[in-house]
Amino acid sequence: MRGPRTVVRRRSVIATMVAALLLLPACSGTDSTSLRNITDVIKSAIADARKDRSESSGAASPQPTPSASIGTDGRTSFDYADYQQTLSATIGLLQQFWRETLPTLGSNYSDLRGYSYYRSDQGEGPACGNEQAPAHNAFYCPAGDFIAWDESGLMIPYYVQGGDFAASFVLAHEFGHAMQARLPRPESAGVLRELQADCFAGAWSRWVASRGFLEAGDLDEATMAVFIARDVPGTPFTDPRAHGSGFQRTRAFGDGVEAGAKICYPAPAKRWILTTS
Repeated sequence: MRGPRTVVRRRSVIATMVAALLLLPACSGTDSTSLRNITDVIKSAIADARKDRSESSGAASPQPTPSASIGTDGRTSFDYADYQQTLSATIGLLQQFWRETLPTLGSNYSDLRGYSYYRSDQGEGPACGNEQAPAHNAFYCPAGDFIAWDESGLMIPYYVQGGDFAASFVLAHEFGHAMQARLPRPESAGVLRELQADCFAGAWSRWVASRGFLEAGDLDEATMAVFIARDVPGTPFTDPRAHGSGFQRTRAFGDGVEAGAKICYPAPAKRWILTTS
C-alpha cells in the first residue's frame, strides 16, 4: 500500500489520451480507427497471455486483492499480469466501498454474480438477455447481474494510454450501474443514470484516495477518462443513449470526489443537466 500523494497535472498523459481515445465512450460503441495506434500492443499482450492461461471460456472472475496500489502513469509498454492485478484490486476495493456505502443510501449490498471479459477482435462476448455484447464496450447486465468489458477493444486501450486509474474508472462506472439496480429509486432518464454512475465512480475514487491507494495524477487520469467518454457535441440530453456532455460528466464525477455518494442519490438533475452541450 502506498501513502496518498498530492495530485498533479500531467499534460503529456492528457494529450496522449485525447489524441488516441477521442470520443471513446465507456458504455457505448466507438470508431475503431481511434485505437489503431496501439493495436500491435494489444495483440502482443493477448498473445503473451495465451501462453500462461487457458482461453477456453473467454471469461474471468478476478480475485479481489484490495491491498495493492492501483494507480500508475499511462504507458507505451504493457504487462498483462500488472493489468490483471489492477482490475482485481479495483473490483476488491469497489466491493469494500459499496458494502459500507449502500446502506447509507437506504439499501442493502449484495455481491454481483460475476465479472467477465471478452475480446471483440475474436468475435466473443457474453449475451445480456437477447443482446450480444457489442465491441469497444463495458457494461452492467441487469438480467445476469454481471459486469463485462471488451478487453482488446476498450479496457486495455484505456489502461495503456490513460493509466491504471483510467481503466479503474471504467469498472467503477459500471459498478455504479450495478448499485443503481439495488437502490429503491432508480432514475428514469438515461442521461441521469449515466451521470449518477459517474458520480458514484467519483465517490469511490474519494474513498480510495482517503485510504492511500492513489498516486499523484491518478484522479487526473480518471477525470480525462470521464471527459473523453462524453457525447458527441450536439447530442440532446433527452436522447435515450445520451451519457452527458464533457462538462456534465466531469461535473458529476467531481461532485462525487468532493462530497461522496450521498450527493449522487437522488441525482441532482438541475445541477448536472444543461440544455446546451
